[in-house]
Amino acid sequence: MKQRLLFFVLFFSSISLFSEAQKSYLAGMAKKDITGPPVGVMFWGYAREDQTGLGIQTRQFARALVIEEPTEKKILAYVTAEVGGIPFEIQREVVSRLQKEIDPKFHFGNVLLNASHTHSGPAGHFHYSEISFYSTQFYGVSYAVLRDGIFEAIKEAYQSRKQAELKIGKAIVREAGVNRSLSAYLANPESERKMYEDNIDREMLQLNVFVNGKVIGFVNWYGVHPTNITFDNRLISSDNKGIASLLAEENESKKGNPSFVAIFAQANEGDVSPNLNLNNTGPGKDIYDSSFIIGKRQFLASQEILSLPGKPLKLGLSFSHTFIDMSHHPVRSEFSGTGKTEYTCPSAYGYAFAAGSTEEGGGHWLFHEGMTESNRRFYIDWIAKFMLQSPSDSLRECQKPKAVLFPMGETKPIPSLPQILPYGLVLIGDLSILVLPHEVTTMSSRRLKKQVKEVLQERTSEIVLSGLTNDFSGYITTPEEYATQNYEGGHTLHGQQSLNALRQEFSFMAKELMKGNEFSQDTKSVLMPLDLSDKVNPLPLPNTNITSREPKQVLKGNGKEIQNGNTVYCQVNAASPNVGYPQVKSYLYVEKKEGNSWNRFRSDSDYDTKFQFHNPGLFSSGLGKMDLIWEVDGFVPEGEYRLVHEGMYLNSLGIKNPYRIECPIFAVTK
Repeated sequence: MKQRLLFFVLFFSSISLFSEAQKSYLAGMAKKDITGPPVGVMFWGYAREDQTGLGIQTRQFARALVIEEPTEKKILAYVTAEVGGIPFEIQREVVSRLQKEIDPKFHFGNVLLNASHTHSGPAGHFHYSEISFYSTQFYGVSYAVLRDGIFEAIKEAYQSRKQAELKIGKAIVREAGVNRSLSAYLANPESERKMYEDNIDREMLQLNVFVNGKVIGFVNWYGVHPTNITFDNRLISSDNKGIASLLAEENESKKGNPSFVAIFAQANEGDVSPNLNLNNTGPGKDIYDSSFIIGKRQFLASQEILSLPGKPLKLGLSFSHTFIDMSHHPVRSEFSGTGKTEYTCPSAYGYAFAAGSTEEGGGHWLFHEGMTESNRRFYIDWIAKFMLQSPSDSLRECQKPKAVLFPMGETKPIPSLPQILPYGLVLIGDLSILVLPHEVTTMSSRRLKKQVKEVLQERTSEIVLSGLTNDFSGYITTPEEYATQNYEGGHTLHGQQSLNALRQEFSFMAKELMKGNEFSQDTKSVLMPLDLSDKVNPLPLPNTNITSREPKQVLKGNGKEIQNGNTVYCQVNAASPNVGYPQVKSYLYVEKKEGNSWNRFRSDSDYDTKFQFHNPGLFSSGLGKMDLIWEVDGFVPEGEYRLVHEGMYLNSLGIKNPYRIECPIFAVTK
């Protein structure tokens, strides 16, 4: 009898413990390579046709976190991809495939695709490409690499879900950003500015993920432009946010945690520059050094948060999501600030957009920041009409005081930019995430968060803004900032009421969540963005059909001995890297001799390597040259090393073949 009683006690105790164990999130994380074509494709961000790729400084990755809450089995996928922007078409296709192949509970409201906003990644993946200042080309191959990499990252994270504890923490990121549009910020009411200690948000909020007491990764939100790598650069780079991720992952790998995933998501970076000198330079000796410094400062803040106990997130997942036609959205009097209903406008670039951000190197010499309707020039309007078309009088009136340059929302038969845009509000326990496709300025972000906090009150303790998410549609500035028509105002596409429209809609979404009205896979959206998948004409990648013999030659060998802190350089013959894209997983390896074998020590995905391709000359029989570069830091173990180039070449029969060139062996010494 006593044995039977003991059995029942143990049995029901185990059920109780099992039930408690079930009352925790499930979470998984993953990372996939999404690097674009290394050569010949215009970079996305600075809108300069002369800035095309010649190689790789760091590879591009998509990093994913998937969360499932235990009660209703709701799921959330959050991805940051190291690209300038992610078009809605990517989200549409990824969600569709996730629903069919992975879990039908995925939908537009719980798949958040955030762009890091690097300006040093290849373009060519936006469907709105016929009339575009970022790229007029669409490349199906690299589009598929980006789309499929994001999907595979979510899939792997979903399939690796385990019971997890989610904890949040905060830290100040020191000297990693500066307000690049201070005159616009100062146009906001002084009483409002006095509510905040600084003219940018220096706080990083981080969500740490623990499985069996061991951290498997994190996602944090901190707003700063990845523009340390300027428009002079020709190498693919994930810039400062990518550097931060690599440093965090390398740090954990050294501790025996090689699958660690560090997501440095983009937030409210609209008016925040990493170039601390405010003249497109600083704080380092060159663009790559500056990128490393700003990346490291974000990394150090993340480690500070990781070292703290953190606050466990409450259980729960809920979603609100909507599509808004921003070309003519009514803004009620309680939000418009004018005492009457106002409207947003069809999208338009202003003169100030063409001026660029002065502090980030500026734009076209004909323009300068601060150009308003009163600064219009007849010859500029004539050139713009010749290039595209003239704006309507109603658009000029709606967009005032912006001097309209290009009326992107009025082109026929379809607008030249998306007008119907995705927005969302996600609650993970007591953490709220505002989801927008824009670059949001500091004060705009503060007003949006305040609006949501007023509705959610005690239901949320922390609010972050996930900008550049699920599409890309220019900037959001406050009405006061918009009136100054700095670059950010000139790139606020839908006019002066844009922020007020979003305050209104985020307030509505928050109220819906408070009522228990959620977006789900069964929700039918009245509005949907245009589907242009049958209207794009994919182009072949440049330099993929150049035939050559097999590259074999080392043209300039490195020295036999390299001291720590110096740079190794070797030049070899090479076929165009695009010939082997995307099959070639790395074009550059650093190999270290271990006994009688050579093992991979570094690759072109690491921040201390680079390669640059030189196109074939007239009499070079299709073979170009490639510079292989490794900056040996002070902590590399002594030993024998070599640089290796791997690629593919296209022979005269049209067959692609792999090849490999080994540079001379050298010793790394103290």
